[in-house]
Amino acid sequence: MSNNSDFSDLGRDVGRAVRDAVQDFTHSRTFDEIKRSVDDIRRGVDDAIDKMNSPKPGSGPASGPASGPIPGPVEPPFQAAPIRQEPAAPQRKEFNPKRKKEKPRFPAPSRAKSITFLVLGIVFGSIFSLLSVAFLLVAMLGASPMAFPAGFFGVLAAVSAVGIISGGVGCSFHKRFRAYCECLGRADFCTVEQLAAQVGRSQKKTLRDLNKMIARGWFPHCHIDRAGTTFMANEETYRQYLRAEQSRMERENREAARSAPVDTGNKELDEAIEEGRAYIRRIHEANDAIPGEEVSRRLDEMEDIGIHIFAVVEHNPEKLPEIRRFMNYYLPTTLKLLDAYREFDRQPVQGETLASAKREIEETLDTIVLAFRNLLDSLYEKDAMDVSADISVLRAMFAREGLTGKDFKKKDAPAAQEQDDPQIELKL
Repeated sequence: MSNNSDFSDLGRDVGRAVRDAVQDFTHSRTFDEIKRSVDDIRRGVDDAIDKMNSPKPGSGPASGPASGPIPGPVEPPFQAAPIRQEPAAPQRKEFNPKRKKEKPRFPAPSRAKSITFLVLGIVFGSIFSLLSVAFLLVAMLGASPMAFPAGFFGVLAAVSAVGIISGGVGCSFHKRFRAYCECLGRADFCTVEQLAAQVGRSQKKTLRDLNKMIARGWFPHCHIDRAGTTFMANEETYRQYLRAEQSRMERENREAARSAPVDTGNKELDEAIEEGRAYIRRIHEANDAIPGEEVSRRLDEMEDIGIHIFAVVEHNPEKLPEIRRFMNYYLPTTLKLLDAYREFDRQPVQGETLASAKREIEETLDTIVLAFRNLLDSLYEKDAMDVSADISVLRAMFAREGLTGKDFKKKDAPAAQEQDDPQIELKL
């Protein structure tokens, strides 16, 4: 209890000294008085500490049987209560004026023009409106000449109102731009629906906003998809979208080519094309069922070449005999290999025999694709020969008529000499 009493006395003495010093400080007028107040604080603290350290009556060493000196260090005259550890406050980053601010992804354009229109419109609109009303009241009281100034200032007030509207619309447009940037953040793309929800506007109006901002250069390198549903924030994302769109269109074209009705008027040709398209559809089904990017790539190419082959035959019925072997042997054998590959791939246990057979089929697919490509190329061979023959005939005709560049020079040379001949005279 004596230790607690000492601390209480110390606290009271220090508090009293500080309080008196503060009161003196608040009423002081000179530096000497401030110095004396500080000295009083120091003396009050020293006296309180001396008073605590001085021995009190009856506070000597404890009586009782001593069993010799107490080993170890002497205990202090008091034992402070354990201090409760407060949880450490989260560290905060101190403001560093030299620290670079993060560069905004899309710098906000200047709003000076819109703010200027808004402020000037409000100021001059108020002035012109008051003047117009004042002159109008005077005119109503009988001074008819004042009607003209009232109308003039009324027109100026209307012009100011246009400035207010224009400035307000511009400021609102800038505000929506910042809201779009905040919603987009660092994402590569965002739906127009999400951006519309951010500003509380319809998708149609939001799409119109985005198109205007892109046209003004506020969103550089940004694009909107053809459907007007997705906003893309960089060129790489836009290129990926274009590749995906091109792939989708190719798939749709292949599907249309596979399912389009055939009616050429030639029954034999129609049956051959329908049979060929049935093979192409089965290749497409196998492509969907077989996993693996490399196999899928080969089957895609095989499907495209097959569609082109039958398109050439449809427009050139005389080429039908050239693809008979392709239809009667190549396509059925290819489908047989694909069915075997699908069957091998479905087996739960893939042993060395199945793996070897699948590898052999995959390697054979490259050979099949090459054969399909060569067949398609051979269908244009006769056309290419006809074109070459036409070109040769055309060149021969040009040479015979002297219309080539070399012959032009030969025929122009004498004409140039006659034109430059000084002996030629003009007679009237």
